Amino acid sequence: MFGARKFAKTSVLTAELTAVSHTGAEFLAPASRFWHTPQNTRCEVTSPIAGPIIENPLHGERIRFLKTAPETNGALVQYESWLVPGGSVGVPHVHPIQESQFTVVSGNASFSIDGERFELGPGQMLTVPARTPHSLWNAGDVEAHLIVEFRPGLLKQEFSETTFGLARDGKHHLRGLRNILQWAVLTAAYRRETRPLGQSRFMRSGLLILAPVGWLLGYRAHYERYCTRPGDEPDGPDGQELIPDTNRLAG
Repeated sequence: MFGARKFAKTSVLTAELTAVSHTGAEFLAPASRFWHTPQNTRCEVTSPIAGPIIENPLHGERIRFLKTAPETNGALVQYESWLVPGGSVGVPHVHPIQESQFTVVSGNASFSIDGERFELGPGQMLTVPARTPHSLWNAGDVEAHLIVEFRPGLLKQEFSETTFGLARDGKHHLRGLRNILQWAVLTAAYRRETRPLGQSRFMRSGLLILAPVGWLLGYRAHYERYCTRPGDEPDGPDGQELIPDTNRLAG
């Protein structure tokens, strides 16, 4: 249950949002925490043929990028996501800088937001502010189709391309990477994009210390073979003043 400091008498949650284990009154939360609408009011979807589909067989998820950070001057990354029944989007985690928004197109999606569980159906949307613990999975019997946005875009595309590719190559498992040096390189490069919950400060510090060793031994945060851009070129803008900071991928 939310603590008193997170409660507010006014709420942006609607009756359309299904509370799994509590009554609706217990989900009155300020917009600064998260918000939900029954209809998609912010998500402008581009052509469904915007990019190739990539798969993470470990989590049962397929995604296709619709808008990238370079295309939006760093404002956002938008993609379609298909999640099989029983599939999940990684372990519970936070995004230190990015706001994430999920709109269900078909099927149903289950969310845990700061310890509370929610169910979303077609046409419903949920926005999770930065630094808010959350996880997503498909507890239904049919595939869930969502539109997902991250604001700002940062290196979300590169992170997904790399982790999905490593999973397809059998180099990833549910709790992390099989190779600790590769894990260290990704932890350092994508520290602004994601942070798993339950990872001790000691372990995280150790991974950051090991990252330079991984770089020296040839491990990278992004590989050309996993790129979804034409010509297999790593994504990123030409101007260094733009987000994402692709220097973080270069060691």
